[in-house]
Amino acid sequence: MSWRHPGSYQLPVIIAVVIHILAIALLIGEWRRDAQIMPEPVPPHMVANVVQTENKAFKEREDLKKKQEADRLRREKLAKEKAAREKAAREKAAREKAAAEKAAKEKAAKDAARKKAEAEQAAKVKAAADKAAKEKAAKEKVAAEKAAKEKAAAEKAAREKAAKEKAAAEAAAREAAEQALMEQLAMEQAEAEIRRQEEAARQAEAAERAEQMKAEYQDLIRAQVTSQWTYPPNVTSDLEVSVRLVMVPTGEVISATVVRSSGHAALDRSVEQAIMKASPLPVPEDIRVFEKNFRTLTMNFRPENASW
Repeated sequence: MSWRHPGSYQLPVIIAVVIHILAIALLIGEWRRDAQIMPEPVPPHMVANVVQTENKAFKEREDLKKKQEADRLRREKLAKEKAAREKAAREKAAREKAAAEKAAKEKAAKDAARKKAEAEQAAKVKAAADKAAKEKAAKEKVAAEKAAKEKAAAEKAAREKAAKEKAAAEAAAREAAEQALMEQLAMEQAEAEIRRQEEAARQAEAAERAEQMKAEYQDLIRAQVTSQWTYPPNVTSDLEVSVRLVMVPTGEVISATVVRSSGHAALDRSVEQAIMKASPLPVPEDIRVFEKNFRTLTMNFRPENASW
């Protein structure tokens, strides 16, 4: 560093040494006039002590400056690391929000389709009931007209004919009762079919949601494991390892076992190590979905970014 540099201490040190030497020379001159004898030269060790003291002060200032610069660089590094973590958290939150919005839209579409199917089915049931009621009314009207004619004829005929008309009326009543019973059974069967279809739709929707959740969390698990996975040398992206994971509901991995080797022992071990390092893994909060799909989970891993 040049003595002309604003942060240099060389010039002040040189000036201080010169001032000390002049002061010593003046003291010697005063002593010479008072004593009127030949002055002794300034001992070299005194000059050396002055120079050594000033050099020590200069070194201490330089060390302090270096320490301050190192502290400043360390604070800048910590700030950059914190900003990177915050950016990663914001990106993750945005992805999760987009997935939730997509799932909500899909659910709304399914609900609308289900309601439309229910409305169409209800309209069919109502149309069938209206048709049955009209047919019943028509039959009852015909029967009433027939009974009236038979009654008029019975009034003209003998008692035997009246008895026959009575028997015919009883037969018509039984027929009407049987018709009403058949209509009631048809309506109950139609309602039972509607309930069966609704239950089947709910079960299908629940199964689809479970499969979708399973796929989403497997992607999250794969991403978290991949972030901790360091590939060994000499691997290619076409190698694949199948690993069986055993987890608890908190996502902690109890064990990770290779069930189908890639043929590369070091790659197999690196996958197991990455899984244990990434634990706890993201798992669904729904305990039923966890127990069915994530308590024991087999996944395949490939070194996608290998460039060997």
